[in-house]
Amino acid sequence: MKLPRKKGNLYFSIFAANLATISVATHYSWTSPTLPKLEAPGSFLHINSNEASWIGSLNSLGNIFGPFLGGWLIDRVGRRWTILISNLMNLLSWAVLLVATSVWHIYLGRFMGGFAGGILFVAIPVYVAEIAEPKIRGAVGTIFGLALTGGGFIDYCFGPYVSYSTLIYVNIVPACLFLILFRLYPESPYYLVRKSDDASATQSLTWLRNSRSPEVVQKELEQMQEEVNKSMAEKPRFSDLVKIRGNRKGLMISCVLAASQQLSGINVILVYTQSIFTMAGTSFSPSVSSMIVGGCMFSGPALSFPLTRAFGIKNMLIFSGTGMTIFQISFGAFFYCDYHGYDTSAYWWWPLFSLVGYIITYSVGFGPLPFTVMGEMFPSNIKGLASAITAGLACWFMSFLLTLYFNDVSQALGVHTAIFIFAMFCFLALLFAIFILPDTRGLTLEEILEMLNRPPGARAYNAKSDPYSVTE
Repeated sequence: MKLPRKKGNLYFSIFAANLATISVATHYSWTSPTLPKLEAPGSFLHINSNEASWIGSLNSLGNIFGPFLGGWLIDRVGRRWTILISNLMNLLSWAVLLVATSVWHIYLGRFMGGFAGGILFVAIPVYVAEIAEPKIRGAVGTIFGLALTGGGFIDYCFGPYVSYSTLIYVNIVPACLFLILFRLYPESPYYLVRKSDDASATQSLTWLRNSRSPEVVQKELEQMQEEVNKSMAEKPRFSDLVKIRGNRKGLMISCVLAASQQLSGINVILVYTQSIFTMAGTSFSPSVSSMIVGGCMFSGPALSFPLTRAFGIKNMLIFSGTGMTIFQISFGAFFYCDYHGYDTSAYWWWPLFSLVGYIITYSVGFGPLPFTVMGEMFPSNIKGLASAITAGLACWFMSFLLTLYFNDVSQALGVHTAIFIFAMFCFLALLFAIFILPDTRGLTLEEILEMLNRPPGARAYNAKSDPYSVTE
């Protein structure tokens, strides 16, 4: 099969793989319309606020452990089959939630859904980074974020207006479509080179680069083989992450960006969107407000694709960090005024405006790009372990704690206190993007690794001087 346009095959592969992401992503927003239903007096379970906190946070707890299995699987069965395993586990989690008759069933389904998502958060960024051409790697990496927000938008739109079981049926549609398209996209050529299957690697890369000449494809394959041989010379060890300069620096960058994503407050907002607008006490409908937020979250990554291609990852993260800081301060200021008794009834638009601004600036930068960066930072032999640590510990452990204790902090100190804390971490993330994050725009994976390992002051490799460089 050869799809139209120069990069048709590449874009199809990324789209097909990310259908699994869409279904997994619905777990993050499913609680926004579902928790109010379960807390209502007529619910078949009628949960309390403590049970609601656990339902909201257990998905993130599963996300902590999933990346470690995902990191092991991508090196054992391949990137493509790891995505399939995650998708099947995701379908099983929705089945458990569908037949739930007690809150413990919902706990189990939420944890399983998070576990499946944790696997995917390792597999998709690695797969996309390895199949993409260097010139557009940062841009296509944003499609992962677009798929995540697209899944969330599904629940914001349908959740308030359909039943508990109907929403679950809606959420499994993308996972079923993924199963249909699974056989049509190839394995990562990097993984096939690792397995010494040069014939399949050549076939995969030729299909992905359907607009490239055989000479250019062969040159790129030789670069892959050189990088893989270099990274596979030693078996991966945990100590390599701290002993080797490039790995150490890559892990620090990946973990800080992943932690900053959650410390900005995004998962708390996804889980409690409708409840947060209810707490705001404005006359505007909380369910409609949630739909608007979901729409902005979905459109943001669509803007991120061309913007990242034009300005690069570093510049987009700087823009994103600036916007998130400003709008979180504005959001916290509204709740501060409400907490201290000021009349905010005339300003019904204030919390919606602030949250929409935060979501848009988050979605074009700190939403999709930390995992794009993660896919670039490590050699093949250590990529699985490093990605698991980044996604599992730095990202989702932080998300679990924030989601679990948000209600407690809000009740004890006011919602504004929690939001101002998020704003402070947004500002720190901005400083990191400005002063520490390297600019990898236009570099191959091999050049990025060379840059990370290069001592301060050493001369950089100039890709433009290479007539066969795939960045040209």
